[in-house]
Amino acid sequence: MSVLPVTDGETGFTAELGRRHADLFEAFYQHPFLKGLREGSLSREQVLHYVAQDYQYLTAYTRCYGLGMALSPDRRWMRFFHDNAAVILCAETHAHESLCAYVGVSYEEAQADHLAPTAQAYINHMMEAGRDTLGVLLSALLPCPWTYLWAAVRFTSETPLDPSHPFYGWWDFYAGLYESQKLTQTRAMLDELAAAAGPAERERMERAFVASCHYEIRFWEMAWSLEDWTPPNGS
Repeated sequence: MSVLPVTDGETGFTAELGRRHADLFEAFYQHPFLKGLREGSLSREQVLHYVAQDYQYLTAYTRCYGLGMALSPDRRWMRFFHDNAAVILCAETHAHESLCAYVGVSYEEAQADHLAPTAQAYINHMMEAGRDTLGVLLSALLPCPWTYLWAAVRFTSETPLDPSHPFYGWWDFYAGLYESQKLTQTRAMLDELAAAAGPAERERMERAFVASCHYEIRFWEMAWSLEDWTPPNGS
């Protein structure tokens, strides 16, 4: 069953993006890695590879909030980036820690100091967006929280989350009301930027958003396949 990432009656730039690119949200949801998170069937190696890469990715994502603060036109925008950076640094570690507890390692042991190709490419894309306008940057940053929260709400609404689920803590974090409120705020602020942007900038904003959606799907594939820098021919 396909579930749209927007509800009937929603308007604005981000609602249009959600409708036009609902196929990417669905591909994200149906990927075998996320299915493994739903079923609790991921291997230890896949979980650890995901945590190690996502730790590095979120570190870079937080730096992108710093870029957003530098591009901010006023303190309201500065506060938005400051508060969201604090969530990643102080709260989102809970999702990682719950996965680490399942495989029996500490969060510190699961971290890595290198990036797999997909994670590196995704980070490069976000950093490049940060050299454009605030609207392009925020468009590149939006798919990360939107896909995760949409998937978590969808899963937990279709299948009541049992505390005995192997990845309960991960799903519970992303399905939380506080996270949903943050996403609503982020979409509203991007809608505000899009309303003031010209056609050329809005086109760049959409391209940045779509590229990040593709990277979110490929991030699952990276974790699923244990992607590293080994050449495809194995040499």
